[in-house]
Amino acid sequence: MEIPDLTAVVLTWNEAVNVRRCLASIEGLCPVLVVDSGSTDETVAVCTAAGATVVHHSYSNHATQWQWALDNLPLAADWVLALDADFVVTPALRRRLRDQLASVPGDVAGIYVRHLYRFGGATIRFGGHKRSWLRIVRRGRARADLSDLVDFRFLVDGRTIVWREGVLEDNVHDEDISTWTSKQDKFSLRLAVEEELRRSRLLDWEGRSSLFGNSDEQTMWLRDRWLRMPLFLRPVLYFLYRYVVRGGFLDGRGGFLYHFLQGFWLRLTVDWKTMQLRRLELTPQQLLAVRDAMLRTHGGSVARVVAEVPGPMAEEASGS
Repeated sequence: MEIPDLTAVVLTWNEAVNVRRCLASIEGLCPVLVVDSGSTDETVAVCTAAGATVVHHSYSNHATQWQWALDNLPLAADWVLALDADFVVTPALRRRLRDQLASVPGDVAGIYVRHLYRFGGATIRFGGHKRSWLRIVRRGRARADLSDLVDFRFLVDGRTIVWREGVLEDNVHDEDISTWTSKQDKFSLRLAVEEELRRSRLLDWEGRSSLFGNSDEQTMWLRDRWLRMPLFLRPVLYFLYRYVVRGGFLDGRGGFLYHFLQGFWLRLTVDWKTMQLRRLELTPQQLLAVRDAMLRTHGGSVARVVAEVPGPMAEEASGS
């Protein structure tokens, strides 16, 4: 029996393998709307066969895609379960949704759920990665934080609560380390540009940052402090914090691979690209132009993105 006040929304792009498991985990739970951004594999066929309604919208970044979904999908239910194609809803979360969603107080606009992640053959439970994620929101009281160029978060008008049950992020494509590193190359450029925009006060958080707030507010507060730390030192400290202090080593080989690659190598790459950007001594207008060019590409090269922006800085970047 479906939950009457819940609709699941899933974002897809060439996710035939992943989305099959995602949809299986919510089968019979609620109606499903899929926003596909131009898949060329079996994704649309898989979703249609599973009974989901598929709509199409071109992709720029995660935040704008989710905002479009909230603004344009025919959402009738009071609650939205927001999923990426590589998310699997755990049986425990299914049970809690069935048993307790209807009794959530009216002043609650969002529910954080536990976030688990599969990497290197292990489920990452420790190490200070994203512990909870706002993935259940009330229709009409949530919006995407459009200021974030890489990560994604919802902002809600109202109180939030936390459930211990959660979703498992398990991307089959990430089992190919070449695919994973290629994706991180793109993310590292976006992180570097975003950090420079924030450091130059050209980009501000849309939500409130607070050390004593919810999970997202704490993250925003910590990322503001991260901007002030010395390049190339901060990745070392971050890895030691995640792997040693927060117990990432408890997840064995998978924990080492994840925290070394995502907590150290990725951040080291971000710092390298940040150094390249700073050497160019970009004006605010040029940095904004670099941001726009970056969002039009899927690559991670500073030189190639800057070369798309007319002017002398393109020549400087080619020699950096």
